[in-house]
Amino acid sequence: MTKRSKVLPARKPRDRSRDDDSLLLRSAESLGRVIGALQRQLDGATRRLARANGSPRATGNDRARRSQTRPVRKSAATRRKRAAVSASRSSKKR
Repeated sequence: MTKRSKVLPARKPRDRSRDDDSLLLRSAESLGRVIGALQRQLDGATRRLARANGSPRATGNDRARRSQTRPVRKSAATRRKRAAVSASRSSKKR
């Protein structure tokens, strides 16, 4: 008897729309990174120009000062954990 060769399953046709979506998403991410890099360069150039003009906002300390006055936001997980701990403590006191 002769050997029968195994027939490989046929490949599924690729979904073109999914490939296009993937390409668009990667392009959008790349574009976002480029825009972010340009924004940082623009901020740096603006800061250097302001420093040259003697502007008080050019020091960069205004951002640090603002962050000190803002309340720090806790993540939802931290709030849930603290709520669970305080609930267990209050039940133990009773």
